[in-house]
Amino acid sequence: MNMDTEGQTAESPGSQPTAPNLLQRVIMVIVSPVKLGETLRSRSPWLVTLAIVAVISMALLAFYPEELLRQLLEQGSSGRGDQPGLSIELMRWIIAIQTLVGVFIVAAIIAGLLYLIFNVIFGQAELTYKQHLSALAHSWWILVLGAVIVFPLKIVQGDALLDLGLGLLLVDEPSSFAGFFVNGITIFGLWTVVALGSVESGLSGGKISLAKAGSALIVLYLLGRAVGAGFQSLFAG
Repeated sequence: MNMDTEGQTAESPGSQPTAPNLLQRVIMVIVSPVKLGETLRSRSPWLVTLAIVAVISMALLAFYPEELLRQLLEQGSSGRGDQPGLSIELMRWIIAIQTLVGVFIVAAIIAGLLYLIFNVIFGQAELTYKQHLSALAHSWWILVLGAVIVFPLKIVQGDALLDLGLGLLLVDEPSSFAGFFVNGITIFGLWTVVALGSVESGLSGGKISLAKAGSALIVLYLLGRAVGAGFQSLFAG
């Protein structure tokens, strides 16, 4: 009577694997991003994930000491002039709201670029904009991790612009295109790009190799750093 029970104990008929929760997905983007991409093929949550990233980014600003916040304001007002009549606390709220909104705007733009790269250029027409947005939102948790790690270092060093990357090799503050470009390349930035490439590879079901996806996104990252460095050097001049 039990002749057909062998091999059926691992999974009952009709059962489906449980989708990973947010915490599990955050861990996966760090330790197994390709596997995360595979799970996002069937379910691609992005709104809550991206919202938490935005809120954490905004919350960190609430703990910035006044002198560090003034450094951010001076950096942001370069080439635009000061904003008279606004208190430091009001400016803190303005920057926080800009950060909250900016995360969603930047994510929407980058997800569009991902759609262009992987759907149009690489021909993966079955991938959706929502899947790319979900992949990006999860990869940004690495940036959040980096921000949390670097935050106390900024306070100790008294430098709001401190980051872990090639900028540490610079003797002086960057003032040229090359300096700003090098300063913009960070460890957690590169890690995020590589993780995103891995997620995209898994999202494609292995049709796009990890090397191909990662290389394309590293080029995109460097182009973005180059554009940013160009604007910074323009305002610095």
